[in-house]
Amino acid sequence: MREEASKIALEVNSILREYLAVQNGLFKFSFKKALGLVKPDPSSASASVVPLIDRLEVVRRDIKELSPQSDTAEGRFLIALRGYAKAMSSAMISFQELCSKLEEGSKDRSYRKKSYPEDMRQFQLKEAEYLEIGLRLNDLKKDLSSDSEK
Repeated sequence: MREEASKIALEVNSILREYLAVQNGLFKFSFKKALGLVKPDPSSASASVVPLIDRLEVVRRDIKELSPQSDTAEGRFLIALRGYAKAMSSAMISFQELCSKLEEGSKDRSYRKKSYPEDMRQFQLKEAEYLEIGLRLNDLKKDLSSDSEK
């Protein structure tokens, strides 16, 4: 894989790790949260993904500038990576919307019982989209690695 393509793939991996850390900060169980010692901050979590969305846009632009072709293993990988970045960006926007609703819902306790389950389901569907592309990316990366070994 060319150096530019490797750098882009590493950037996407870095963005993913940062995004998962933000999600875990909001959703992951902790005794401190359960005991009320730490209160999750949906507004802060939402703000934390803004630079990640911006970085994904740069990734998508950088991939487009490389003009990947579907007749090469690297091209197929980059095309899928661009789709992955787009799907992850969409999931992050859905995450922001959910955070906004959680923030509003903290004032209205009925939100958790009425709308939250459906909102969470919609968010999980967006997450599943980029996770599915990620599985395909892993296969394409294996193909790319085996091609470079030949």
